[in-house]
Amino acid sequence: MKIKTLLVAALAVLAVLPLSARKVYVARHAQVGIGIKEISETRITEDLGVTQAKKLADYLVKKLKFNGTIYASPFYRTTETATYTAALLNKKIILEPGLQEMAPYKKPAPKGMTLKQIKSYFGDKVVPGNRYKDGWRLCRETLEMRRVRVAKALDAMLAETKGDLLLVTHGACVIDLNKIMTARVAGKKRKLKGTGWNCALYVYELNDKNEVTGYRYTTEFMDDSEVTSNFRCPKIERPDDKRYMTRAQDAADRAKRNAKLKAKEKAAGKKK
Repeated sequence: MKIKTLLVAALAVLAVLPLSARKVYVARHAQVGIGIKEISETRITEDLGVTQAKKLADYLVKKLKFNGTIYASPFYRTTETATYTAALLNKKIILEPGLQEMAPYKKPAPKGMTLKQIKSYFGDKVVPGNRYKDGWRLCRETLEMRRVRVAKALDAMLAETKGDLLLVTHGACVIDLNKIMTARVAGKKRKLKGTGWNCALYVYELNDKNEVTGYRYTTEFMDDSEVTSNFRCPKIERPDDKRYMTRAQDAADRAKRNAKLKAKEKAAGKKK
């Protein structure tokens, strides 16, 4: 009788605990390098960026056992970052314009890549999402408009999927998503801290009402020297901090990528 009473009590406690129905993983793209033609075609760097993206993928799949749906902003750098996780899982990347970079541009806005262009780079690794269409670049977007856009995209992605999500996006959107999730914390509100380092990972646990019941932020899968913030490496501004690339390392990394791209373009020109 005592065992039965304890079992009933335990079930009663479990019934009121906020259960995690799914997780949303949010990451900024890896370290960016040179721009090619348009800002939407900027690549991640050959050495540091690729290392960050691979370590993020290994951590997500092998350590955290992520096996959900992958969304990425339809920029080259975000899609490229996501390819390493997608390859480990043999999954496609869904292009989601709601996760695109902030767009304060006046009309006409810089053109984004068309689906044909994106597929020329990534082939069948990518598929257009339900909201994707060519001409997805926005203009005259305020900070408030961007946050509303990101929130709508998040709700749409949650509604059209089951299970866990990985959202690979840009620094501004990472901040927006963190603020949106902070406002959705179940129970007593608390600030969800984090910094927009390249590939830094935010993990939000949601209940069946999509309220945040758990949260984690980490860069532990990267070495200190690999924690950077986009193409303006912090060490350029803070040369005494050993964690970051030096100006010389940054220049060398870009020069290496430039040389490879020029060689590839030259070879393509000869074939023609």
